[in-house]
Amino acid sequence: MALDKQVYIYSVDTSAFFTQKESLLRKEINKAKQKNENEKVKELDKSFRNIIDSNIHLKRKLNPHSLSINNKVSLFESSLTRTLGLEENNTYEDVIIVETHYYSIFDSLIENGFTLNDEEYVPFTASAGQIRTKKTVFMKKTTWDNVKDTLTCGLSEEKINKHYDVNKDNKRFYGVSINKYLAYLALCSSATDEWKDFNIDRSIVVEDFETSINTTVDFVDDVTYNVKRRKMDIPINHTDGCGMILPKKSKNSFMVRLPWVKGLLVPFPYDKFIDKNNSTVTDIYGKKHDVLKEKIEVIFTKSQFKMWKYYENWDEYKKLYKQYKCHASLTNIEEDELSSARLCYQMLQTLTLISDEQLDNLVSITRGEIQETVSNPEEMLNLMGASKGRFEDKNNLQQALFIYPELLLDPHVKTKLKEAKASLMRKVYTGKIKVDGCYTFIAPDLYAFCEHMFNGEENPQGLLHNGEVSCKAITGGVKVDLLRSPHLYKEHAVRMNTRNELTEKWFITKNVHTSIHDPISKVLMFDCDGDKVTVSNDETLVSVAERNMVDVVPLYYDMKKAPAEKIHRKSVKENLKRAFSGNIGIVSNDITKLWNSDSVDIDLVKIRTMENNFEIDAAKTNYKPVRPKHIKAMFKPFNKMKMPHFFTYEKYRLKPQDRKKKKPKRTTEPWNESTTVNRIKNLFPDVRIKFKAVADMYEFDYSNLMCASRDKDELYYSIRDKYEELNNEKWKFSSKSNNGDINNSDHLPVYVYIRQELMKLCSDPFLIADVIIEHLYAGSNSSYKTTLWSSFGDIIVENLKHNLSSRLKLCEKCGTVFSNKRDKSMNNKKYCDPCSVEVRKDKVRENVRNLRSKN
Repeated sequence: MALDKQVYIYSVDTSAFFTQKESLLRKEINKAKQKNENEKVKELDKSFRNIIDSNIHLKRKLNPHSLSINNKVSLFESSLTRTLGLEENNTYEDVIIVETHYYSIFDSLIENGFTLNDEEYVPFTASAGQIRTKKTVFMKKTTWDNVKDTLTCGLSEEKINKHYDVNKDNKRFYGVSINKYLAYLALCSSATDEWKDFNIDRSIVVEDFETSINTTVDFVDDVTYNVKRRKMDIPINHTDGCGMILPKKSKNSFMVRLPWVKGLLVPFPYDKFIDKNNSTVTDIYGKKHDVLKEKIEVIFTKSQFKMWKYYENWDEYKKLYKQYKCHASLTNIEEDELSSARLCYQMLQTLTLISDEQLDNLVSITRGEIQETVSNPEEMLNLMGASKGRFEDKNNLQQALFIYPELLLDPHVKTKLKEAKASLMRKVYTGKIKVDGCYTFIAPDLYAFCEHMFNGEENPQGLLHNGEVSCKAITGGVKVDLLRSPHLYKEHAVRMNTRNELTEKWFITKNVHTSIHDPISKVLMFDCDGDKVTVSNDETLVSVAERNMVDVVPLYYDMKKAPAEKIHRKSVKENLKRAFSGNIGIVSNDITKLWNSDSVDIDLVKIRTMENNFEIDAAKTNYKPVRPKHIKAMFKPFNKMKMPHFFTYEKYRLKPQDRKKKKPKRTTEPWNESTTVNRIKNLFPDVRIKFKAVADMYEFDYSNLMCASRDKDELYYSIRDKYEELNNEKWKFSSKSNNGDINNSDHLPVYVYIRQELMKLCSDPFLIADVIIEHLYAGSNSSYKTTLWSSFGDIIVENLKHNLSSRLKLCEKCGTVFSNKRDKSMNNKKYCDPCSVEVRKDKVRENVRNLRSKN
């Protein structure tokens, strides 16, 4: 995907917009704090607040000095970067992220915009993730004026504001749910690749497939907080977020993005399902389409087309799509080799009935995996992320290890390996354990969808009965436990994995398909717009889950709908502020406390889970339930309760940046064996990495990393000294974008800056890399070479490709590395996977041409 292509923008907080007077006053407050002059701090702070409140109508200026390397953040390649024409590894000021620390300044920025170097900026959007961290995206007004029709597919705020819906009281509501609108607009910034061969003229949008299932639920009343078990009809949208694509266009499911369109496309051969008598369907606007004659390749559903009601018809959308040169994007493509099934603490803590023997069996795969990791060099490479997955998705060090595993003997890599192993153990102690199974997209029974759409069946049978799922990655005829994060209530969906002649014919992907007769979506609280689930056939897990799910039914509540409002600066401001006040993490932590208490009150878990769902929707609906007094009293004992002991290992671990800031370590409840996750640590012996196994297999020569040996002349020492200077001072340029992800370190702005500074001395990056390699490896052979690998790792990889070319398998079409000679299964393969698809298509086209020429 596009995670290896990044551009840089700036992210500042509201203090970057202080006036001179506000800035001076803030400095006085900080001085008073340092001197512990508490009364003076209160007095100055009150004055400061009064001043920023009085400046509410001011068009503020962004301080240019705040646009420093410290405030640079990475922006992945996306529809937004492509539309704006932003080039990889460059820094731009077209888009600026602002984090809210002072609401008065936020109010001013939203209502009035701001200026930077005499350029005006206007509010653009805020994604769900940005809202959680009180961040808003602003765009240069001239840029917005140039690209808004492309990003919105010609849908103006004026047109949205003229649209109205009528409620049951015949009252008109104009506009749109503001925060939904902002979230949909933010889709353009999702990390995506361009879907170059998408043809919008061969796509339609149809109604979703919804039925009611009569089932037993625990209904949680959001007013009285009563929990009552009742049997009732539950409406379920089976295709919520899911559409279909012909297998000839894609063999793998993937998530799609178009302006206002979001969801999952699942390959399904609907052209084989229909015949000439039933090939006509009606789209959401009432227009009939002959799917065969129109050569329809993609069928979107209404739930995927978020702003459908603001267009006259699909033809208008298509016309504007082409007129404004919009484009389709794809992301999160289904892997050919699915990820392993792994559990987390939320899934384990709800298994309150599990014996020591069963828990020991459950962690046995993880224990064996760790033993292999510390003793087998191939598994060490896997832990470093170097052995599996596409070569181009790896970072520089991982690519180098893929080519040259001898690097495992480098002290720097040894340090990284120890850190990775320590991180793995901390996660294991916190419940991250591997079990039999896979991690894959969840999708509906699309055969039933076609029965409904093409055959007009109101109650189709589909291919799966109640209690059945179908996943090709798992053996048929066995029970599986389906799990999804977040897992708050008891959400283990044990089902029979059905595989037969019909499912093998119609369900061509490795997705797990669910039955339309099953309320499973209310158990796991999923939709099908790209949600992934763990599907485990681990016998111990399934047995324990079945035992713990006895007499457990889905939760159900009367969720509210988001009211429509007209889009204007004030409505955007008020809705964002409401959204900023939400805190889903607190609710999730409260549920964890309940599950890990001495005596679990299951009704309180149900109530807090209900509150969590309303908390998630509160930003859109403006509604949160109010706890009755007697319920407050029931929760009171848990308010002062700390998180369970297993949070010590990972969640509450002090990170290096926390120690620098002298943050106090958060405390937990004492260890006790009554909770499931606490018991895990004692099941894992302490093991060390056996580097002797690596030394017995490999011999490391750092000259393989180099292009050539360099003379130690004046330039050599200039580069060496400048490197040391920059490396020693890089902490000053620590960036907000550093989130600790090993795959992101190569793209941190500080390393781009270091490379640029060194290339001011010499324009040849190969020479610079050789000098630094010689300096670091021939001398002390330091354990710390992150700056080298993150600044010039791509050069080292190129050197390895050249020096060790006999080890590699290169695609004969595009030249990409797709395998190494250690993988014997690839010996006869000529092309990488994407090129293999293209080559097959070319052969098909050639065969068709040959047949036509003969006729």
